[in-house]
Amino acid sequence: MTTPAHSTRTTNLEGAARAAIAGGAPLALLIALGMPGYAAFAMFAGFTAIFGATEPYRQRMVTTGIAGLLQAACMAAGIAVSMSGAPLWLQGTGLVVVLVVAVCTLSTLQTIPAQPIFPVFAFCVSALVPVRPADLPLVATIIVGSVVWAWLVAMSGAVIRLVLHPRAPHVFRPIAPHKHRSFAVLRTPALWETVGLNVVGALLAGAVAESVPALGHPYWAVVAVVSTLPAIRQRHTVRRASQRVIGTIGGTVVAVGILLLEPSAWWIVVIAVVGQFFAEIFVARHYAVTLLFLTPLALAVSWLSLPEAPELLALDRIAQTTLGAVVSVALLVVGRLIERRRGRALGATGAIRTV
Repeated sequence: MTTPAHSTRTTNLEGAARAAIAGGAPLALLIALGMPGYAAFAMFAGFTAIFGATEPYRQRMVTTGIAGLLQAACMAAGIAVSMSGAPLWLQGTGLVVVLVVAVCTLSTLQTIPAQPIFPVFAFCVSALVPVRPADLPLVATIIVGSVVWAWLVAMSGAVIRLVLHPRAPHVFRPIAPHKHRSFAVLRTPALWETVGLNVVGALLAGAVAESVPALGHPYWAVVAVVSTLPAIRQRHTVRRASQRVIGTIGGTVVAVGILLLEPSAWWIVVIAVVGQFFAEIFVARHYAVTLLFLTPLALAVSWLSLPEAPELLALDRIAQTTLGAVVSVALLVVGRLIERRRGRALGATGAIRTV
């Protein structure tokens, strides 16, 4: 009997379902327990399940575990900054450390996604959420428990495949070949060029965003930069930066429309689950469409932890994302000039392949 052709749609459904469950279940539990103020920690821990999604399960076990530790460490660093009063110099220093560690870790693991967007996002938001010393045991339990849950969800596919794959092999996504990793990448100029681009771009965007008195949420400009700058061996394109702006504007309009209705916390859970699910569906197809779902998720869950007027939230989100995209494109122009003079692309290496 001929096996039906593998479907791209069902491939995405498998990973999308895991991502939605990994983030949605801890969030729902926090709402049920009356603790919506800690929603952001559950969301960032849930992103653990995204890493290593196509890898063989023995390798995925390591990738997802390290990604979870990285997310937890970035949240812990952000909380430490928050408890210290969040002075600007400490936020900047913490951001640089997070970028260096995240780029080095993700490049060594050859992860997809390859950009340090989730560790940076976790650090920046955690640095703003007010946490008292008495809250630390509870917050630590939420973060660790959510990371462990996300890891278990990410690994659950191994059991599901064992039971169902023989009956319906066409339903499951193909497993990628085993990756040959090496710490040698840490000694390559390409890696440190990538680190340098991210550090310069993030600090520049953050500094400009902080200097505009009418706008808040300067970390959104930073996130926009690190999500559009190329990972190691990728090419930096204006297209990704423009898609970031277009998708963010569309997603912000959707998010504001929802938040103006003053949805209950349970509706926020639904928005988060649906947003994560469809973001994973479209992430390999079109970045702007992905952001139509990811932006409402991020804004709605952040709104649970740090409530504010949706109109101001929208203005800041669009303005800061545009600022980050402009900085990213400016770095692209400078980078291309450097590349012409040296005859080699910045961050290029034949040892690592990322998409």
